[in-house]
Amino acid sequence: MNENKKVTIKDVAQKAGVAISTVHFALSGKPGVSELTRRRIREAAEELGYQPNAVASSLKKGPRHIVLLLPSEEGTNKYYYPELWRGVRESLARLAVNLVCTQMPYEDGTEEEVFKELRRMAEAGEVDGILAVGHIDREKMTDEDWNRFEQAGIAVVFIHSPHPAGHGLCCVRPDYRIIGRTMAELVTGHIPSFGSILLCTGNPEWSSHSLIVEGFEEYMQEHDLSNMVYRDIGWTLNDARYRRILQEVERPDVAACCSVYSQGTIMLARALENSGKASRIFAVGSDLQEETITWIRKGVLNNTIQKNPYAQGYVGINILADYLVNGIVPEDKEVCVGSEVVFESNLPMYESCRYRYLI
Repeated sequence: MNENKKVTIKDVAQKAGVAISTVHFALSGKPGVSELTRRRIREAAEELGYQPNAVASSLKKGPRHIVLLLPSEEGTNKYYYPELWRGVRESLARLAVNLVCTQMPYEDGTEEEVFKELRRMAEAGEVDGILAVGHIDREKMTDEDWNRFEQAGIAVVFIHSPHPAGHGLCCVRPDYRIIGRTMAELVTGHIPSFGSILLCTGNPEWSSHSLIVEGFEEYMQEHDLSNMVYRDIGWTLNDARYRRILQEVERPDVAACCSVYSQGTIMLARALENSGKASRIFAVGSDLQEETITWIRKGVLNNTIQKNPYAQGYVGINILADYLVNGIVPEDKEVCVGSEVVFESNLPMYESCRYRYLI
């Protein structure tokens, strides 16, 4: 091993040929591991010079305090975040561990007050872990804040998008590049080579949007596709943005369109209906709500790609609880959940909520 590299529990697991959880159980004296395996793991740890995580080794026996620092379910957030909150809440309800949870939803106009209260709680030692999205405004919640949390021993798991500065134990998200590639394959497979494409690209500073666009472009380049692509850059649901999208939809050469974000899908579908070009333009949206279900059934949208926010919330809270309660460090900084293409044919699965088991 490189002497300058800190040996991790993952290194011990790889050397012993076992799972990370097995190493944790073996080194902490918990049952469920055979004596032969326990001896092999201890020998591997000694050979590598592994030192158990100081935080995990000194975990308190009392309740662990988690803060859910997530966008609210209100306003335009209603098109994406309710299922993410549902995943978090249902995961917490099933966890047989001693957790105390504080919900701190925020939206435009309330962030500063919410973030101020979180800082107060952290300084008072009232927080052990935070579940958050990685695209929090960096001017209102700075890198200095996250550094202070980490120095105080507060564990952070991000969902939906990683923090740009790499903070946190890990990020739970779908593979956005694959989503972009899937969108490109869907639309280009249904239009001629001379047909143009409207792509609603969202916020270029959010990886949850920009990586989809990168995946879309990668697919186009790899397959030498020459379709013209018009890009609408924006991420707010308002009249000005809608009119801009409507103008693009009305271009006579546009044969397909897609959106990388939920609010863009709402505006895009409305524009298709109001332009009279619904069902004449192949359309792919993002995420799933009552509106998109209706538009798929009406043929306004051909597909939507479900980024599975439920699974992101469900898995994210499990990882955070595993770390706080059992000292289990996630194996990777990026934990990907599956995303699915929704057709009219498989809508019943989503309407009955059976998709929530696809985690």
